[in-house]
Amino acid sequence: MMKCAVLCNGPSRVDYNPSTEYNYIIGCNIPWTIVDATVVLDVNVLDKWQFPTKFYASVAAWRELRDRERFTEHFLGLVNTITDYDSAGHAACRKVLEMTPTVIDIYGCDSWFTDNTESYTHQYVDGRSDDMTKNVSVWRSRWYDLMDSHKNVEFNFIRK
Repeated sequence: MMKCAVLCNGPSRVDYNPSTEYNYIIGCNIPWTIVDATVVLDVNVLDKWQFPTKFYASVAAWRELRDRERFTEHFLGLVNTITDYDSAGHAACRKVLEMTPTVIDIYGCDSWFTDNTESYTHQYVDGRSDDMTKNVSVWRSRWYDLMDSHKNVEFNFIRK
């Protein structure tokens, strides 16, 4: 069994227990705990980057980034995004799915449970838009798409 964790940045991230054993832990944007890697979709996050964490960047963020040299040591590669409404959580989950896990525990994805779009990342970079309710609706739809296309994987959205 391969068990992975996707650590999103919503308030319920506090439900993550670092003593839980995972084969791989991937974060979203600016990680709030130790991860194997993180996924960054927006260049403004990379502009504020000060964390020594290995990461994947979206094609768009990497293309817009001016000082790539400072990231050479930690850059793992590119991730493609599906639409403008793809979240870092979706991109991180797709990256983990390449490893053929049997279980993915997803923490801090509050938009799965409520219309909450608060994020730990907002204290560094505020990427919120006026139409976050639309984002939540599309984000949920993207999660269902991922689950439908990977029926052999158990997806657990965790919030206590």
